[in-house]
Amino acid sequence: MAKHKSSKKQKTNKYDNLSKPEAEFDFHGRGYLTMPQVQKLADDFIQEALRRDLTKILFITGKGIHSEGGMPKIKPFLRKYLQSHPRVLRVYEGRRDRGGEGTLEVVLD
Repeated sequence: MAKHKSSKKQKTNKYDNLSKPEAEFDFHGRGYLTMPQVQKLADDFIQEALRRDLTKILFITGKGIHSEGGMPKIKPFLRKYLQSHPRVLRVYEGRRDRGGEGTLEVVLD
């Protein structure tokens, strides 16, 4: 007897869309960046998000596998910087389906 695939819909969380970032910034493809450049790019993106009245954004930093020594440089710096930013309420690693350890989700004030 042939097995039939279930036609059941995958369960979704009805609150999932409420928590999705409203905008994202990707550091990939920008060449070698110094930490002051990372900070400036982050500040510019945050200012643009605030201007647009966004409250949740996503930074795609990558996992650092292409960094010297294979250790991330941007993400640890950016996390520390954002945690002290006056307009940032919360910073946490992105959900797995949004890039996981290669991302930071940010809630703005």
